[in-house]
Amino acid sequence: MQKWLGLWKMDLVQKVSHGVLHKSFEEPVAFTNHDCVVLGEIYPEQDQESSPEQGEQDSGYRSEVASGGFFSTLFGRENSSYTRDFLLDVRSRVNFTYRTRFVPIERAPDGPSPLSLNVLVRTNPINTIENYITNPDCFNTDIGWGCMIRTGQSLLGNALQIVHLGRDFRINSNESLERESKFVDWFNDTPEAPFSLHNFVSAGTELSGKRPGEWFGPAATARSIQFLIYGFPECGINDCIVSVSSGDVYENEVEEVFVKNPDSRILFLLGVKLGIDAVNESYRESICGILNSVHSVGIAGGRPSSSLYFFGYERNEFLHFDPHIPQPAIEDCFVESCHTTKFGKLQLSEMDPSMLIGVLIKGEEDWQRWKLEIAESTIINVLPKRMNGFDLNCSVDDIESIDSDSMEKDTRNNEIPGMIGGDYVDIGAVVPHSTNAEEYDCFQDIHCKNQKIVVMGNTHAVNANLTDYEVEGVLVEKETVGIPSPIDDKC
Repeated sequence: MQKWLGLWKMDLVQKVSHGVLHKSFEEPVAFTNHDCVVLGEIYPEQDQESSPEQGEQDSGYRSEVASGGFFSTLFGRENSSYTRDFLLDVRSRVNFTYRTRFVPIERAPDGPSPLSLNVLVRTNPINTIENYITNPDCFNTDIGWGCMIRTGQSLLGNALQIVHLGRDFRINSNESLERESKFVDWFNDTPEAPFSLHNFVSAGTELSGKRPGEWFGPAATARSIQFLIYGFPECGINDCIVSVSSGDVYENEVEEVFVKNPDSRILFLLGVKLGIDAVNESYRESICGILNSVHSVGIAGGRPSSSLYFFGYERNEFLHFDPHIPQPAIEDCFVESCHTTKFGKLQLSEMDPSMLIGVLIKGEEDWQRWKLEIAESTIINVLPKRMNGFDLNCSVDDIESIDSDSMEKDTRNNEIPGMIGGDYVDIGAVVPHSTNAEEYDCFQDIHCKNQKIVVMGNTHAVNANLTDYEVEGVLVEKETVGIPSPIDDKC
């Protein structure tokens, strides 16, 4: 009873702050755009598909919600149109959000200030002022900058839940919460927890040059997840293969893992950009296919500079958890605070084209099934092996080059974590010797799928080392990308 009381309290905090069918590869389940999908689980509309017994059960549940009973507290009146099984699945997924009043993270000497208007508006001003007085050079909340870290945590957390408890795990008792707390506690906001915000920030500083208080992109998040998994092998994921500029996966690299252990669990983190300013409509079917896969652990994406965790879709809208809901950092009842049935919906046209796709493979047989499953995907490609890079005959005075081979070393030995370029070529910044930097601001960092091109940048990237320079790829599908002609032909 005490556990559920804690759950009710956390549900109240969120409200105040915010204002079954398995799909198998061999025999795919037919579904329509009226179905709800949650990480490979399909929930048809009740009035079309459910049995009389299920209809009676859901009818009783809706009556309980309408009367303000137990399920009204658990699921919420606004979700009463959904079936109980669907909401229980959503509730059982792991969701991490902004936190306040956690163990302070020291500010970098040249980093952002912990005191910002965002924090003052979105949390208790008294707490903010108190922290500024007692810890003026420390962050005790990630409001305004930690949303991509939180969606990355959600992606990793749901992968770990499948590894340890299986995809059919549901929260239906105190015992189930206790079973889950073993790995959810790994995300608590303390330096001792292996997947805490604190350790994400430390990894981001070391690998991507991100200072405390700075927003992470998909690439920095993926590198941090990989680094933290390798530093904590007890987590149960044997390997993490990251691509920060494409959806390419290389068979020879994956099979090397299975030679050592055919039952290896591999987490793929694929950073892609599906358009220039918005997601190209032609990718809709492939995105739905990814979320409808039993291998999916979600997508960290969202709106520009505002990350969301996508776990499914309904009709033409994508379902997501929103990390921008502050909760107090707690140790008691922490696992309960990481679950909710409050989810949002987003149209494809509203989504930012940059996203991080999570795929979990559990063993060699699973790998073979997944390869067949994504054979027609326009986003993910399985290639036999990595293509060789190429050199440009440009003066070092005109270009700071990044050698693809040196970047793309084994993604499992931490020499340069997280880099897979495939048939994208990461060149770096082409920077002319001119004081007229503004004239070159129109150049963009662009990768075209299956093409080798020069990546143009601006002078802000000069003298940046590799870890400071995060290149985002663009998958071009039925689009033409225009690049302005340089004023002077330097190369």
